[in-house]
Amino acid sequence: MFTVRSHVPAALLRLPVSKRLLSSTCHRPGPPHLEKAIVQSEGPVAEQLVATGLWKPTRGPGAKKTKEKTKDVQGDKTRVNIVSDGLCDDILSYVGSSLDRHKGCDIIDINPGAGVWSRKLHERLQPRSHILMEPDAELYRPFLEPILERPGATIVPKSGLVWRDLNSILTPEYLPHQVVPEPAEQMRQNDTLLVTANFSFHPKKRFHTFESMAQLLLHQFVDAVRTSNLFQRYGLVRMLVWTRSDDKGGVIPKSMQKRRRGALEFELLCEYVHEVCGRDVPESPWFIREDAIINDSNRTTLKRMRAAKMRMPAGREPESLKGALAASKSRVKGPVPGKSLPTFQRPFQATLSDLETAHDEDLFAKGSEDFKALQRYRWRSSSEDRKHQRMLELQTALDRVVALHKSSRATPKSIEAAEAEFLALCQGGQGMIGEFTTYKDNIHLWRQDPPLLNWDRRQYDPMVVRPAEFFPNIECSLLDIQPKVVHPLLRQTGPNSNRAADSFELITGSLMNQGTQPLGQTLDALWPGAADYILPRWKSGKDFARGGFLDHLKHAEPTARLLNAGQWEELLELWMEWPFRPEFHELVARTQEDWDKYDESGPVAN
Repeated sequence: MFTVRSHVPAALLRLPVSKRLLSSTCHRPGPPHLEKAIVQSEGPVAEQLVATGLWKPTRGPGAKKTKEKTKDVQGDKTRVNIVSDGLCDDILSYVGSSLDRHKGCDIIDINPGAGVWSRKLHERLQPRSHILMEPDAELYRPFLEPILERPGATIVPKSGLVWRDLNSILTPEYLPHQVVPEPAEQMRQNDTLLVTANFSFHPKKRFHTFESMAQLLLHQFVDAVRTSNLFQRYGLVRMLVWTRSDDKGGVIPKSMQKRRRGALEFELLCEYVHEVCGRDVPESPWFIREDAIINDSNRTTLKRMRAAKMRMPAGREPESLKGALAASKSRVKGPVPGKSLPTFQRPFQATLSDLETAHDEDLFAKGSEDFKALQRYRWRSSSEDRKHQRMLELQTALDRVVALHKSSRATPKSIEAAEAEFLALCQGGQGMIGEFTTYKDNIHLWRQDPPLLNWDRRQYDPMVVRPAEFFPNIECSLLDIQPKVVHPLLRQTGPNSNRAADSFELITGSLMNQGTQPLGQTLDALWPGAADYILPRWKSGKDFARGGFLDHLKHAEPTARLLNAGQWEELLELWMEWPFRPEFHELVARTQEDWDKYDESGPVAN
């Protein structure tokens, strides 16, 4: 459905079935290299994997250099396996109650590998059938025997990442209890089928020019919801996917700046995307939100966890949960986003704090490096405070305008005066208007009910994993993905349809590439006259209760990066109603997309 330029290219989504994701043809930057530091074995399963001789360190301190020939072990040495029984037990104790609706179901298990997660899931759910799709079947068979000994379990020595192979097990022979429903029933949740997969690789597998095949696989799995393709033909099927922690950023962004088209796809097609466990690392200082939003998000999540009586396993608490727990013990209310002076976690603040704590300024020699650094960081801190004060003044003025528009008692004159005050403040702060825009946009996303970002909607905080719980020792995340009913127009794809979904791909591609520009401007750039028809009729874009905007006020207009799923869906409806909308081939030419990818199979091959 989408051309995810920063993550997943539409051209790859349009490849013929026979050329889709053949793992044997995945392009890599070169031969995979393993450093000794990440092939440390902890526990019996990891030691068994080491004993296979497949994972031998070839780079870094401690790597053995020998000319002796060793037995050629067949298998993909880029695979990362879950090897910790304790981690799997903690996962099931934490979120296992949400899995109980799948007891006695059919399980499609892609890349089970060493089988620790697969075995634990099998024991919990007691499935009537468990299909293990393992391309390295001979390598992993000894690990999988405990599962294969149980009724209904079978191993298929094929890759579940090759759509031809995956489709080969979506038959009555393997899934006798599953029936493909009529088209009108395909958008119903199917709890009798569960899919789990492991997309974790080290080094990351490349596909053509793309850094991570795992990101491509995630988006293709979710895009299958829209077209009722692959296993989603049986209804809306839940997916539990393991991936490297650094591959999930485009799926669950933690700030507006990181919300790309990939995240929008998950918002449109999924009821929720939860990170069950993963690596706990600070966000990049380049793309962060103010502390008040972060703390509010953490506190709100803690309230949800307490309401659901969820308890984090001991020793698995992330910093976000620790902070929320500490704040909950204090009676002091924290800063309110958009109402209090904003603060941001910047690296220089820690350095300034260290300098002020470790030294007595009176003992500093003027002109010394420490003295200069202290003065420099103090000056920067004061400058940041002044800038943040200005940003708060602008946000306060904008909130006053919105409040007057909401009020039934406000007069046109009072609204006009408030708008003039806001514009005057913007004019006086031209040097920092870009930073203010990012600040207010993050507030806009947070204030919606529910918040726009999947991260802010999370029902619980992810547990912290440890490197030794995986082999090789690369921290991975478990994503819990539940599809939802898809808007009918997003299912209209291919030459035998009205091309609504194909048009939407081109529209989002064009508008999101200019995500900071006013929507009216980008719509007319896409096709003249589009804004004149769509914006006056776009009800959700004006409704403040649904994340609406002041579409006439400069610096407060809607922009593509701020639209929520409902607003995008209504925009598509209006586009398809527009009497003068361009023909699909004209839109392709206008956006300079490749026509070849829109072949007879449609955007996603069946």
